[in-house]
Amino acid sequence: MKKFIALILVSVMCIGLMACSKPAEEVTEEPAEETTEETEEAVTEEPAEEETEETTAPAAGSVDRIIVFNNAIEGLEASPQPRSDEMREAYSIKEVYDKFETKGSDPVKVIGSDGYEAEEALDDILKKYFTLEGDAAPIIVGEEQDPDWAVWEVAYINFGSDVWMTAYKDEISVADVFTAVGMTTAESYDFICTDGYTQNVPATDIADCYITWVEDRVDASVPGLGDDTLWSIVTIQPAQ
Repeated sequence: MKKFIALILVSVMCIGLMACSKPAEEVTEEPAEETTEETEEAVTEEPAEEETEETTAPAAGSVDRIIVFNNAIEGLEASPQPRSDEMREAYSIKEVYDKFETKGSDPVKVIGSDGYEAEEALDDILKKYFTLEGDAAPIIVGEEQDPDWAVWEVAYINFGSDVWMTAYKDEISVADVFTAVGMTTAESYDFICTDGYTQNVPATDIADCYITWVEDRVDASVPGLGDDTLWSIVTIQPAQ
């Protein structure tokens, strides 16, 4: 019995020694795969350029010629035309239009010296007459003109690329006219008189130019002429 117990003890000890001598199995956990979230590169869109409408400054417009009506009627005959209950000597707008081969388009703008503006169809205004005399003149008259709707003291009739102006007061700044009608920008301008004489004026001198009454004429005062003026100025246009 004692031998049997001793054998058991020896067996237990041997097993213990074997357990102690056996290296523990290393459990190596494979490193977990790094989960990298796919990050999409942020696409930053550049702000869209704002669309800006092209605007044309008044002084750099599309008017190519200014015609001074007071002198444009030279050689034409006036006829009596009705204005309310009176008759006035007036000139056919179509005759002046044809004489200068005016370039017209719809609508035609009739602009008063106070800035008031009215529009008319080209075909309609060519049936009317223009007078420089009487109350509220210059003013459009004739059988086709409703006297209650006429623009008083007309300063400009804007046909598009051509504009008629009137010498409605003693002196008018050409620079102001250019701004009001939207004259084409140029390096210089030709001032042309009724006899064909032409004076070229640099754009830098326009600020010192005037349309002015001299006795019973409408002339142009420009730098370089001293006290003289350009007699009976009829057109101003960019130099050719």
